[in-house]
Amino acid sequence: MNKMLRLIVVLLLGLSAGMAQAVNNYTFSYTWSNGDVITGGFSGNASGNLINDLTHISFSLNGVAVTGLIGSAGDEYGLSPAIASFDGRQNKLVFYNSDYSSFFISADAGPVYGPPGTNFFGVKVQGVGDACDNYTGDAGPGFVCKGSIGPTMRWTVSAVPEPSTALMLLGGLAGLGALARRRARS
Repeated sequence: MNKMLRLIVVLLLGLSAGMAQAVNNYTFSYTWSNGDVITGGFSGNASGNLINDLTHISFSLNGVAVTGLIGSAGDEYGLSPAIASFDGRQNKLVFYNSDYSSFFISADAGPVYGPPGTNFFGVKVQGVGDACDNYTGDAGPGFVCKGSIGPTMRWTVSAVPEPSTALMLLGGLAGLGALARRRARS
């Protein structure tokens, strides 16, 4: 029985490692100190802390979804590709709708918004928005920062497994269960 338990653990670890490599869909959120929350999702290719080749982007502010085609860039002028990072400190992205009336931006604060190495987050959806340096609480031009945020990271990115990967995992578990039941009868 001990061998069977070890086999099951090894197979589950192998399946979960394969599942982690296959994931390329992500959800994200950022919470401002006043409670405003931007949420959304995208597809991309992870490499270390960075997620590149962002596509299938969606986002909303406090549940108000931005509709229509969403574009992306790595800066507000669209000169480079968007990059997200798991820790938020290396984000270089602008998500925007077709008429630029709604946007979400996250990039190095640099000398304009705060000290280099800190990250700026800004959003505007249907006229409502906020923009702050994540660390200092300094406001972006034309915005009021709704309270200092401090060093606490309020950015999260979570991988979403593809349905086919989850089905493959369930199939493997069912097969292991059948194998265990068959051996128990013998």
